Amino acid sequence: MSYCSSAFLFLALAAGLTGCTGSAGKPQPTPAASPTEKPVYKKPVRMNGRGKIGALSLEEFYTLHESGQAVVYDARPSVFYTLGHIPGAKSLPLHGSDEKIAAQEAEIKAALAAGKTLVVYCSSFTCPDARSLAIHFSGFGHPVKIFSGGWNAWKDAGMPTE
Repeated sequence: MSYCSSAFLFLALAAGLTGCTGSAGKPQPTPAASPTEKPVYKKPVRMNGRGKIGALSLEEFYTLHESGQAVVYDARPSVFYTLGHIPGAKSLPLHGSDEKIAAQEAEIKAALAAGKTLVVYCSSFTCPDARSLAIHFSGFGHPVKIFSGGWNAWKDAGMPTE
């Protein structure tokens, strides 16, 4: 590697590393509507782990789903949800999930009071988004189950899709 290309690589790496540092974990102000208004701060994610997180196999999830006792959330990005999803699943990608969970708080509490189970899934067993979304639900105090096999296991088993 030439001196010029290695120097460029070093500078790019240094710029990338310094771009990652900053005010992680601190509330960030959102732009105010007018210069006279005070900035509005987003509340940090409530990650206090009050809700329990569990796992479901394909058989357990299928039984819950068919009995109508599951409220299903798809943690995959919206584009994958539109290409196909488990029937009745609601799209809830990680980006902006806290605001969406808070907006659906009354609906979620009503479902839990009716004895329903919150279930999240992602594309496969190795996809971390379902676990991350479950942690967000748990932070709001809701118990949640992760359908471990996800979309791929559902599809591979020949289950119905939307």
